[in-house]
Amino acid sequence: MPRTPRGLAWVLAAILAAGACARGDVAPMGAGDRPYTPDPDERALVARAEREQEALLGRIRTHDDRALARYLGAVVARLHPAGAAGAPAPTVTVVRDPTLSAFALPTGRIFLHTGLLAALENEAQLATILAREITHVTHRHALRSEREARGTRALSRMAEMAANLGLAVAAETAPGGAASAVLSETANAILGLRLPLATVAAVQGHGRDLEREADREGIERLVKAGYAAGEARTAFERLLAARRERGPVEVFFLGSQARLRERVDSAKAIVAGKFAAAAAGPGRVTDTADFRERVRVAVRDNAHEDLRLGRFELARAQLARVLAAAPDDPVAHLYDGDLRRLQAQRARSAGERASLLRDALERYTRAARLDPDFADPYRQLGLLHYQERDRERARAAFERYVALRPDAPDVPRIREYLAELGR
Repeated sequence: MPRTPRGLAWVLAAILAAGACARGDVAPMGAGDRPYTPDPDERALVARAEREQEALLGRIRTHDDRALARYLGAVVARLHPAGAAGAPAPTVTVVRDPTLSAFALPTGRIFLHTGLLAALENEAQLATILAREITHVTHRHALRSEREARGTRALSRMAEMAANLGLAVAAETAPGGAASAVLSETANAILGLRLPLATVAAVQGHGRDLEREADREGIERLVKAGYAAGEARTAFERLLAARRERGPVEVFFLGSQARLRERVDSAKAIVAGKFAAAAAGPGRVTDTADFRERVRVAVRDNAHEDLRLGRFELARAQLARVLAAAPDDPVAHLYDGDLRRLQAQRARSAGERASLLRDALERYTRAARLDPDFADPYRQLGLLHYQERDRERARAAFERYVALRPDAPDVPRIREYLAELGR
């Protein structure tokens, strides 16, 4: 009998173990104005989720921006103004990951990727995504998924999961694990740490019925909070359009073209039905100045993540958006310089390469002028001048970098350049 790949074995074990939980009706938190009291198996589920959450936070890179965190907290409070007594309060952690994903654990923690955030254009679209994830928490979808995962349904879900996780299985079975390179850091963390609850929430989803419930209840939250309901459909249309520009790293639930098409159709039907009047009514919030200001830095930093993946067109569009709003942002100019430098490495002609390198030089120089105490542009200028054999300018740039960041981890290597240039 062939051996089951380890990546599937733990998923199968998790699903079959979940099938042992008792089936039963699960009311939303606070239904009937009653305090939320978790069942024994739900307390165990939340304890597992807390352990998964801690492990995941130890492996992923978060986007730590206090102003953005406060802003997201305010949007969540608007969508979820009064939670049930005893229920977890939803909170948002922004993950520095360029893939399209947002997912929630039963702890109430919502993980929002910078890649998804960068694909949205206004606050109502952001609220659409957050409202869905809040619904997953308040309607206890993780518990309902576990209680329903039994028998042939469990095997069917495992087979579907296997298709979604094919890249991870290939990474385990291929010599050297080469396929892991096509998974994002967050996906590698979830799969590598073998976190079944995070896998269901982020990759697999909670099943068609519960996902449709999240669509429906999420739009109801959106309307009650005063947002433009029509932006729900537009949000998923934007994610679908963004998905077409991306490669195989998009293994998450909201990175699936089929699932995004279903979200578009679901939102269209829901808004055209129950919420048609609200969608057409005046005074609905679409965008805010806070969204444009607070999300801008996340978009800028996400462009850098797309650069790391070689997704140059995505990075270019994001940096253009940022610089249109903040033309004096030195970090954006630095990243724009990195874009031109990396593009130069793939230039098809000497003339194209020279032009791109001139553009990179101009952007690095502007970043340094905008913030003379910002060290990174000087390192990049030094490397660029060194590459072009301009010894004097390379030495000056490297010396300035070392003076500004004497404790930087790459300073020993920069000193080697300086020693060579000093000869």
